[in-house]
Amino acid sequence: MSDITDVMKTWFERVWANEDDSAIDEMLVEDTHARGLGAQPHVGPEEFKVFHRALLQLVGNVRVTIDKSLIQDDWASMLITLRATSRDGKKPIEISGHVFARVEGNVIHEAYNHIDFMLMFEQLDLMPDKTFERCLTCQKLT
Repeated sequence: MSDITDVMKTWFERVWANEDDSAIDEMLVEDTHARGLGAQPHVGPEEFKVFHRALLQLVGNVRVTIDKSLIQDDWASMLITLRATSRDGKKPIEISGHVFARVEGNVIHEAYNHIDFMLMFEQLDLMPDKTFERCLTCQKLT
């Protein structure tokens, strides 16, 4: 296992499983760009914390596993699975994603995130079932 994998496992554990936003300050540089978590990149720890708080209002008991990873130089490409429960504890959540990150030392400098948030919102009953499939057939969501 590489040092980068260890850093990313620590990130997922502290930031998501432990809901420790102090880890965000420690593990992101001021100009870290986290893309794929909304229309605009989150730049730096403070912007990422806004996303972090918003997501944790929806889900808890978060566990992120790295299912597959490739490491080259200071880059990590990881297929992940996020498992959680709705904040009320009634709905299980399981989504997949891909994170591509540049890590130097113990700090993330860039991150490109492709996470199936649409499925998460469906599992939380915030979107209609089969939203993706319905959109593919040009059905409007109601």
